[in-house]
Amino acid sequence: MKTVLVVDDETDIAEAVKSILEDEGYKVVTCTNGREALACLEETRPDLAIIDVMMPVMNGFETIQAIRHTEAFATLPVLIMSAIDPSVRPHAYDWAGFLKKPFSLDNLLTQVHKLAPLAA
Repeated sequence: MKTVLVVDDETDIAEAVKSILEDEGYKVVTCTNGREALACLEETRPDLAIIDVMMPVMNGFETIQAIRHTEAFATLPVLIMSAIDPSVRPHAYDWAGFLKKPFSLDNLLTQVHKLAPLAA
């Protein structure tokens, strides 16, 4: 079973994504900010992280930078989500995909299945 880490301070969004992905067969762990996400990486060992950009404590880009500096997670696929288009290019923080809020169920599942296929 693939594990997805969902990081968003908007708990209703995180719980909705969790419910959708669990129905698809993923194990999902949610965190409300980047610092909390970093603390649970070792425990959850996710196959994919979905990270909101604008969060308190540690924003999404700071979280991705910290993940990339952790050897065990340097290549972890990261899908970012935000209500506004990111002002930085994917290579700057090495994110693999972008979900613009509000996003459709099809867009979410297409990107998640591409980055963390269940059959792999």
